Amino acid sequence: MTHFTAEMISAAKRNDLQAVTAIIDETETLILQRAHDYAKRAGGSVDRDLADDLAQAGRIRLWECLAKFEGDSPRKFMIYIDKALHSAMTEHRHEIKRPGVTGAAAKDFEIALTLAGGDPYAAARIASTDEMGARKMSPGHAHAALLAWLGTDSLDRPASDSDGHATELTLGDVVAAVAAVPVELLDSRDYETTRRTIIREQVHHTLGLLGERQRHVLKASHGIAPASDYSESTDAELAADMGATAKQVHEARAKGQKRFRELYQAGARA
Repeated sequence: MTHFTAEMISAAKRNDLQAVTAIIDETETLILQRAHDYAKRAGGSVDRDLADDLAQAGRIRLWECLAKFEGDSPRKFMIYIDKALHSAMTEHRHEIKRPGVTGAAAKDFEIALTLAGGDPYAAARIASTDEMGARKMSPGHAHAALLAWLGTDSLDRPASDSDGHATELTLGDVVAAVAAVPVELLDSRDYETTRRTIIREQVHHTLGLLGERQRHVLKASHGIAPASDYSESTDAELAADMGATAKQVHEARAKGQKRFRELYQAGARA
């Protein structure tokens, strides 16, 4: 329990060293508790180094804002301190965990993340649309916010099995295995590279499960090697190259897309 008196508060506002020291001593437990809370990873563990940094940021903010408090009510002073610690630690955590973007941009991205139901890639799209209102970002800014959000902090999240249940492995373990990089050296670029690698492998694996005609039509329609790129050509042109009719190409694409979607989604869940 933290105890303040009106006399202590008034003296600290006058920068009385003894009073300031007493307030810092009285709030140390609160500072450490708040730092511990803000340094929690997604899995529930605590980043001890981050907690130390946040505690120091809280102490500095407390020292800086003492003279700004109006009045000498202990209860209001306690509320004031708690808000100051929240602001200092939130800002500092954004600076450390979301490098490359401003604190405001990081907060805006988290709004987009809520609108996207927690999907960071959907959030990056939403962040650059009118759904954000006055907080709408440019596509480049939204992508920068995404990469910052994906930082090493996200790698501590538990990975899921095919049924969506958390496993003992973290996302970092999965990324490290695919990227062939030690977990402690991973950064957001490895996360993004791994995501692209997995998607590419899954696309080619799924295409391999289709019939030959469906597979070739989909590859040609999207310019996927080794098929020639017919993405801007007519069905008749592709049909002539395949020795088929335009109707057969159209039917192969429609059935292939439906089957591909079913198989790809099943593979992604696994």
